[in-house]
Order: sequence, then structure tokens, then C-alpha cells
Amino acid sequence: MTKKTINVAVIGLGPWGQTLAHKLAALPDFTLKSTYDHHDARKVAHAETAPSLDAILNDRSVKACVITTPNHTHADLAQALLEAGKNVLIAKPLAMTSAACDQIAALARANGLVAMTGHTTLFNPGVLLMKRVIAESGRPVLHFDARRRGVGRIQKNSVLLDLAVHDIANAIFVTGRHPVSARHVQRPYGACAAAQAQMFMRFEGGMTGHVESSWVASERRRLAVATLDGRIVKLDELTAKVSVYDTTSTAKLAEDNFTAVKSAEYKVDAHDALADELSAFAKFIRDGRFPEENARIARSVVHAIEISEDVGVYS
Repeated sequence: MTKKTINVAVIGLGPWGQTLAHKLAALPDFTLKSTYDHHDARKVAHAETAPSLDAILNDRSVKACVITTPNHTHADLAQALLEAGKNVLIAKPLAMTSAACDQIAALARANGLVAMTGHTTLFNPGVLLMKRVIAESGRPVLHFDARRRGVGRIQKNSVLLDLAVHDIANAIFVTGRHPVSARHVQRPYGACAAAQAQMFMRFEGGMTGHVESSWVASERRRLAVATLDGRIVKLDELTAKVSVYDTTSTAKLAEDNFTAVKSAEYKVDAHDALADELSAFAKFIRDGRFPEENARIARSVVHAIEISEDVGVYS
């Protein structure tokens, strides 16, 4: 039996909103019904342009909405759409405070709706492979380190909200542990108040973490390294490889120097993470299930940035 498609609207047609609109239009789970952006010139060819946000709120045929507006607008828009009976996929970060995250989740649950945050990297096949390799090792993760550097257009938002959120989410997803304290340093570049940042975290169970994020770099970098007791697992997203190193265990460090010898390397299969994320959103809607793990991770990411102590700029 052919599944009935879900009528969806996209709110916010910046670069990421345009990408999502085109992807939704190409997927069998959805029918892209309408779009809305406060810039009237922003449109997509394969959907009607709603004259206002109220037009989408009042359109009973629209069952789901994707929010890709500025970060500070996410929470209010999500709550308005949920109150109108719409399922929502919100671009990361879910909100600016953990309290707002809790309100969105509570409202969705109370109305039997889906509120999901677009942490697309959690569907990245490399991240999924890294998680599997760590789980199969049976060893505890002692430290998680990630470096994400971009080259190109510098965003106005802090890199903590635009780049670091990816790696904080990955750390939580891969290890199953949530941050309990954090601090960060940052540096401005041009009009961006935080174009470069480093964040240091302590997680449940004593695991530590470090995330480096930068819009200003000589080359792109997408690295994640998990240090286990006696093993290191490294993901390089740009080469699409997960490498495993056998290392000196903590118990033997008293008599041995630390060594690391590559013991395995896996090629990451190419896959469309965004399509998988949108398909998961559709499945949650059809099954009438709230995405509990996604909600916990999204809240924890926001909470980590919210509680992070700003210890100043790079000297």
C-alpha cells in the first residue's frame, strides 16, 4: 500500500532553508506544500509562497513544518506551530535556553506531536560507524576531542551556535554521556563576535571533552577523536575514514611509554544524512512517537552552551 505523503511547509529560506526545501520536494515521504520567508524575494519554484506565517498556521492541510529561521526565533516559532497542531523539525540549536527546550518538548508531548531538532550529523554514516566501533570495544571513553574548521563565508552567529553544536551533539550521541560543566574562550573576526572558539567540557562519569570551532582557517577540517582506555578511535569526515589505534592502557603507563599503533581502518560508505534525517522525521510523525533521544541530545547541547563559563578571548 502506498504511503500518503505528509504536507510540509518550510519557514525561512536562507541557504539552509533552500537546501531543505529542495530535499523535501525530492523525497517520497513529503509534499512540499508551501514556504514562507519575511524576505519576499526568497522563493522556491516547486512550492506555493505563503503570504504570511499566519497562512501556514491556519492551513489545516499542512501537517509538518521545518524551521530554518535565525536561532533566537526558533523557540517562539516552534511553540506557535505546535499550538496550531503542526509537527515541527527545528534547525539546530533547538532554542537559546534549556528551559525553552523543556517547554517545546512538553507542548509536543501534550499534543501528541513531534518536535525534532535538525542535528543532521547524527545521521552521518561516519558518526554512526564511530559510535558502533566504540560500543563494540566495550571500553569506556575517557576523552572526546573534535575540531571543525570552515573556509568561506563567515556567519554572523557565534561558532558555538553554528559549528560547536554539531560536535557537542556528536560527543553525546557517540558516548551516551551528557555535559555537566563547561567553559570556553573565543575570538572575534570582523563583524563576527565569536568567529573562533574552544570549549572544554566535563561529562557524566568523569569523561572530558574539547571542541575547537572556527570560521577562520587555511583549510577545512572535520575531525573527531575518542580516547578510550587502551584504544583511540578517530573519524575524519573529509577523508571519510574511521581509524582505530591500539594504545598503551592506563594501567601500564607507570612502566611503559605511551604508544599508538593503527590496528584497523574503515572506509565510510557514502550516504545522504539529510535525507535519512527527514525520513526519520516522517516516520516519527506516522508512528505517532516523540523522538526522545533527539530531544535529550538537543536539550543537552543547548544546556552545555548555556552553562559554559566565558573565560574571555584568545590572548
